[in-house]
Amino acid sequence: MLFVGLPWRRSMDIRTLIRGHRMATVSMAVASTLGGLAEAAFLVVATRLALAVSDGAERAELFLGRSMSMSAGLWLALALLVVRFLLAWFANRIAADMGVAIAAELRRDLSRAFLHASWERQQSDRVGRLQELMTSYATSGSNLVSGFTNGLTAAFGLLALLALAIAVSPVGALVVIAAVAVLALALRPVRERLRRRSLETLDTGMSFATGLGEMAGLGLELQVFGVQDEMAARVDSLIDEGRDSTRRLAVLRGIVPHLYTSLAYVALVGALALASGSDTADVDSLGAVMLVMLRSLSYGQQLQVSAAVVSTMRPYVAELEGEINSYRDAAVRDGGLPVGDVGDIEFRDVGFEYVPGEPVLTGVDVTVGRGEVVGIIGPSGSGKSTLVQLLLGLRSPTSGTVLADGRPVSSLSRAEWVRRVTFVPQTPRLVRGTVADNIRFLRPGVSDAQVEAAARLAHVHDEIVATLEGYARQVGESGGALSGGQQQRVCIARALVEEPQVLVLDEPTSALDGQSEALVRQTLAELGTRMTVVIIAHRMSTLDVCDRLMVVQDGRVVAFDTPERLQADSEFYRQVTGTLA
Repeated sequence: MLFVGLPWRRSMDIRTLIRGHRMATVSMAVASTLGGLAEAAFLVVATRLALAVSDGAERAELFLGRSMSMSAGLWLALALLVVRFLLAWFANRIAADMGVAIAAELRRDLSRAFLHASWERQQSDRVGRLQELMTSYATSGSNLVSGFTNGLTAAFGLLALLALAIAVSPVGALVVIAAVAVLALALRPVRERLRRRSLETLDTGMSFATGLGEMAGLGLELQVFGVQDEMAARVDSLIDEGRDSTRRLAVLRGIVPHLYTSLAYVALVGALALASGSDTADVDSLGAVMLVMLRSLSYGQQLQVSAAVVSTMRPYVAELEGEINSYRDAAVRDGGLPVGDVGDIEFRDVGFEYVPGEPVLTGVDVTVGRGEVVGIIGPSGSGKSTLVQLLLGLRSPTSGTVLADGRPVSSLSRAEWVRRVTFVPQTPRLVRGTVADNIRFLRPGVSDAQVEAAARLAHVHDEIVATLEGYARQVGESGGALSGGQQQRVCIARALVEEPQVLVLDEPTSALDGQSEALVRQTLAELGTRMTVVIIAHRMSTLDVCDRLMVVQDGRVVAFDTPERLQADSEFYRQVTGTLA
């Protein structure tokens, strides 16, 4: 009866969170119970010592008809206080350790699940969502556990108080039990209202995080178009929504303990009224039980505050657990077969749809031969990038098959495939660290000799060693210590460092100066003798090194031939060469 309506009885997320901390939970429960017994015993001893003093007695009756001298009773009271403090410290230490450990576990689970999810799943997230999940939502897990542990401590402390109260005065203890149970039931609708408010705050918080992500990502555009005030107005609106939602939640959470206290005092008055009408009331026992009842109502208040915290945090943790499971369900499937030699890459009647019924690619039947340098051209939105993502194995065809040396790419070992087939994005992205760190890129097995060899292939070695730090030079925040051309060539070196068999580049020279473009073109020409190279490009000067060009229009490969034949047969190619020479 005492725990009717308490949230952890029906909260699967609590049990999931503390699953790896069962021994700590049991230890905390035992410490709380013993601490509650020590506190209850102290209250009884203190009450009876006070009555003995008021009567001028030299001895005080304590428990079960046993008496004790005043000095011994005072030492016993002090000892009980010390025991209670040590047990409370122990339980609090366990609770704090659990809170921070669970927040770290949630962040670790989320990051690993996200990193191993498919590219499709990662790309489906809203801007800023991962950051919000990793910070506020993971912290909510810690807060949820704190609410649970505080409630657990209060619950077992309350049980201990009631157990001793029953030994002293069964009738008085039953009054306390009934009061706590009635109060728990009375406040149940308030906790449900808290849960709904929490869901509302959750939605507004995620909208705010998304808005901030947009603002940070559109900094250049906002400056260029001079619409900072308009963006500020949008952010202000999100801030106002978050403020109003948070205020409503805070008001509701704040009123719970005051509501409980008021109802608890009503129960206390009722208990006194019952006791005053009884002819058999023992003054000593009644005083002790009343003191225990006051303290137990304080524990009950702590329970209600904990219930409010749990009700508030549960939606956040449920959302976080749902996202983690969603990422895990979308984990990249590993075919497991050895890749060996990639060989020819064949698209056999391949189609792809991001949205069912809206094809992006249709009927793609092409073969890229081993050692070929192939360029992909086509208007924006024609499906070029999707074609490349299928080649890289980042997405799976909606229909048809992508084959490598006659084997479906989906059947091959993913870990081996990403070493054989690599990619250079249009926008270079560097991590904080040295030049060598960025070429090695989280692959500890890559040697310094491999790093240097890749840099030489990318024609960036001379510029690296020309600086005082050489390969130990820090690239700065987002690579800001390097020029754009150097950043791009460092990314090319990163892709080459493990000697892949296939290299895919997306617009590798679109943002480079003439000198840097010439160096990248030289690299591409030299790589054609070492590996298969696939290039998406608009600049025809970049495509001069290509053996064949693939023309993609409206989701179809409309031509795939040498530049000479395309000049004769492809109207799009003639238009491109005439306008973008």
